[in-house]
Amino acid sequence: MDDGPSTRDEGAQSTPSRASLAAVWFDGLRVDKIRLDAVQVDALDVTDVILHLLSKTRTHVVFLSGVSFAGFNIVDSKRLHSVLDVPIIVISREKPDNASVKRALRKHFEDWKRRWRLVRGLGRIYAFAPKPSDQPLHFEAVGVSPAKARRIIRAYCVTSRVPEPIRVAGIVAKGLAIVGNELSGCRHEVRNG
Repeated sequence: MDDGPSTRDEGAQSTPSRASLAAVWFDGLRVDKIRLDAVQVDALDVTDVILHLLSKTRTHVVFLSGVSFAGFNIVDSKRLHSVLDVPIIVISREKPDNASVKRALRKHFEDWKRRWRLVRGLGRIYAFAPKPSDQPLHFEAVGVSPAKARRIIRAYCVTSRVPEPIRVAGIVAKGLAIVGNELSGCRHEVRNG
């Protein structure tokens, strides 16, 4: 999972900004399926949107590109794990600065404590370089041991230090130019083959 840039319908200032969200499935190292949706900037709808994107699919692990999407739309990784019963691995290219995140949440959100609990609930942040020559990635793991999460990450790091599902989801999501609610209320799926 990864998100794209947020946009707002030019003619509707009262319409909340939205960002694309892409889910990519792999069969080995081949893209098998892509599903698209949108999330509201700074809302708390991303967990439900992810669950909808993953409904009626076979998923063995979920890679998330960070814990927050579309600004501070923070995913409930423990709920994802509980509902899907698969490992959730949250990947960050840079070490998360949780002190700055907490300050920003306190400053901008009345429900900052709820959002902060979602961030803190992930637990320990691990550093890991998929290849010896790589800069380390940072990850949090829910429903899987750190050692197994490292093996899963390494298996999907083929063309870069970022696992292919996240890399491809980022390309797709960022390549979309959503205007207003273009994806709202409709779901898109593309299958390979």
